[in-house]
Amino acid sequence: MSRILVINPATEEVIAELPQASQEEIRATIDKAYEAFIKWSETPLRERAKLLLKAAEMIERGQEELVKLLVSESGKPIRDAKVEIIRTITIIRASAEEAKFVLEGSVPRVDAYDYPLGNDRRLATIVREPIGVIGGAQSYNNPASTFAHKVAPVVVAGNTVIIKPSSYTPLTALKMAEYFKKAGFPEGVVNVVVGSGEEVFNELIENPKVAGISFTGSTAVGLQVAAKAAGRGKKFMIAPSGSDPAIIFEDADLEEAAAIITRARFENAGQNCNATKRAYVHRKVYDAFLDLLVRRTAAIKVGDPMDETVDMGPLISDKMVKAMERFVADAVSKGGRVLFGGRRMQRRGYFFEPTVIAFDQNVEALALKEEVFGPVLPVVPFESEEEAVALANSTQYGLQAAVYTRDYKRAFRVARAIKAGAVMINDSTRVRFDALPYGGVKMSGFGWREGVRSTMYYFTEPKFYVLGL
Repeated sequence: MSRILVINPATEEVIAELPQASQEEIRATIDKAYEAFIKWSETPLRERAKLLLKAAEMIERGQEELVKLLVSESGKPIRDAKVEIIRTITIIRASAEEAKFVLEGSVPRVDAYDYPLGNDRRLATIVREPIGVIGGAQSYNNPASTFAHKVAPVVVAGNTVIIKPSSYTPLTALKMAEYFKKAGFPEGVVNVVVGSGEEVFNELIENPKVAGISFTGSTAVGLQVAAKAAGRGKKFMIAPSGSDPAIIFEDADLEEAAAIITRARFENAGQNCNATKRAYVHRKVYDAFLDLLVRRTAAIKVGDPMDETVDMGPLISDKMVKAMERFVADAVSKGGRVLFGGRRMQRRGYFFEPTVIAFDQNVEALALKEEVFGPVLPVVPFESEEEAVALANSTQYGLQAAVYTRDYKRAFRVARAIKAGAVMINDSTRVRFDALPYGGVKMSGFGWREGVRSTMYYFTEPKFYVLGL
């Protein structure tokens, strides 16, 4: 039997060895979720919501253990891990609270319409009904909060779910499922399958008992999942990649902008899809901003993620460290100047220095075109508002963006011109409201947007009940 080794990225030690689910086991899990759906979908909404609130309470009680588990397998600094667990609890509770509003249905006035004839003698009611088994795939960077997004709004709406966690961070998902079970969720409602992403998802997409797919991961894989799911008539929700730009104008509060962008780029070693991944600065303040940015970057404490004073931990794998080396080497070959960092750290674990690379002009560097899922920030000067917008829109991605200026007319003018799902003005690209739809445009936005309300809405279908009077 194939096995998955879970490695602590800060120490390179194996912390767990898990069996990889076989195709038969995956199918058996789907069968179990399918059978559980019938009874679960008929459970009153108030009971489903109560169980969610109980699960949130169980997680809150066990958060100390969950935080340590999350840190050990993901490398996320413990301070940030604590925030993620608080966020996770909030997502679950929000799902329980929002469900009564999202799923309340409506009674349209059909007597307002001439056709079909006789509408004055009909009463119509629209309700939202769950669609069935939902397959969810997680990325490794936020294993607890992503689990909450994939599970809580889906099950409170009456669906059952099968989660395929990242092979880097399966322990958090397994522990989360354990809390849901202890809270009283029936067998088969919340399921976790640890295994090969390709094998698990091929079965989830091909199996007729699975009604929908919810995927978080790279754009390349997301496109494949979407195409296969659409070809089989399944609903799909894709949360793909991003390369979020920040534009800093000459009238911006440079100190504040540098502080926000440093945090937005290097939090969780840059492993966030809505991290600030590119910075464009007006040439008049380019050198001054770079000086502030480098000073703040140099102050970042990198080290053991279990240390409460550490700001940045390791990357998830050696593969990702090598990817950062490739981005830096490419940038330097195209005229980029490494102002800080730029190297693998000489210590045990998958550590890479927080890195700032300055360019004298825009170039076709990989770090300015591809998604950099790590602690490397390229900075480019611009001359005009039109050029800044063109640079911000110069990648295939359009998740989120940020604009820093004291001129709010310009801020909204630029925000309107940027192709992105959200634009923050004097704020971080990392801002996300979990209850509301989250997603982007271009290659950062296909399928339905994720969020507590929108997920419940998407994975239910409207159904008419018509009464002839």
